[in-house]
Amino acid sequence: MQLYAGAAVTHDLARRSLSALLWNYAGGGGKAVAQLLIQIVLARMLGPEVFGQYSAVLVVLGIGWLFADSGFGSALIQKHTLEESDVSQALGWVLLLASIIASAIAGLAPWLADQFSDRALIPMFQASAVLIFLQALSNISASLMRRELDMKRLQIIQLGAYLIGFGVVAMVLAYRGMGAWSLIIGFGVQAFLSLAGGLAVVRHSLRPSLRGDAKLRDFGVKVLMVNLVNWAIENMDRFLVGKFWGVQALGLYAVAFNLSRSPVAMLVGSFQAVAFSSASRIQEDDARICRGYLAVLSLLMLVLFPAFAVISYEADAVVELIYGAGWRSAAPLLAAFAITTPIYALGAVTGPLLTARSAMGKEFNAQFLILVVLMVGFVSLREAPLSSAAWIVPVAYALRFLFLLMALRSVLPIPLRSVFRALFGGILLAAA
Repeated sequence: MQLYAGAAVTHDLARRSLSALLWNYAGGGGKAVAQLLIQIVLARMLGPEVFGQYSAVLVVLGIGWLFADSGFGSALIQKHTLEESDVSQALGWVLLLASIIASAIAGLAPWLADQFSDRALIPMFQASAVLIFLQALSNISASLMRRELDMKRLQIIQLGAYLIGFGVVAMVLAYRGMGAWSLIIGFGVQAFLSLAGGLAVVRHSLRPSLRGDAKLRDFGVKVLMVNLVNWAIENMDRFLVGKFWGVQALGLYAVAFNLSRSPVAMLVGSFQAVAFSSASRIQEDDARICRGYLAVLSLLMLVLFPAFAVISYEADAVVELIYGAGWRSAAPLLAAFAITTPIYALGAVTGPLLTARSAMGKEFNAQFLILVVLMVGFVSLREAPLSSAAWIVPVAYALRFLFLLMALRSVLPIPLRSVFRALFGGILLAAA
């Protein structure tokens, strides 16, 4: 009877994981297309400098949200048996930390603006402090939906919030000449609708508490450390570009980066969410996890490497066709980032498996080393043209994947020969 029950649970998990993955990819694909189309229209309306200001705000928002969440979202997903007191604890700590972080950002707004040599950013940074609350709170209900693999409703909420926030509100405000504020307000609307939608679907405790299971906090802190390094890898380059090359160069950099990343980021993010939730439930089935991981690596290489090799080769034509002549300076940056994107995808599907095996320390060590490479590279090349300095990005991401792979092999029996076979087909096709 126990064997039958275990098989039934495994079968149910497989069915729900597949359903969640399909809904994640459907929602992720829809959002990726929406983001790309809306970004193109907004970029043509607003120009590089405005997008540079908005990118600076996103850098601050990202680090603020990570500290406010402090890994509690992942902790709620990973914990085997979840109690109502765990949700109350997560809510209490998120509210406390969000208050501290928002106050710090508001107070540091003038200094932050000086780092980008643009005083117009001061009120924008102050406004972003308020948005941190919406982000952090909405992540609790979203994490609970991910825990239950309820990706259908989660994707509907997130896609709808994005379409209204940026496809409607930001578009209208941009048309009326609101500049970077149109994007910031659109982001705020998106965050509010995500929070409201999540609370409507998941009726979790709204009673905050700072007490509860210490393991939840310990796991959250470990996830926070890894996420901070991941954030730095994703955003420190933008901070340094804005500081060394200016806000307009940051706008070119951000749009070129997003153009190369947007077709892939949501799809990879969808896989990450399902992989983490599923791998957390079958932590002892090494063979099953390894087979799934190698299959995903092979699929990513065969699909992404050839496609992005073509985009890199034809970067000038791609940028002028999509954004117009005013964005032509972004083409050399796109050439570098198109090579980066498939490598980013490989690392992005490796990290969640380390987290699911509670090996965040190994992931942190690998990520931190690559962060150092990225920062040293940009600082060393600050006198060079940005089009040359941008090539440090694919180098850093390649090293990141290699170190993450080595860390994963220390907790999962994955033969290097199998990894090479999974990667070889895509490399050969891209070279051709």
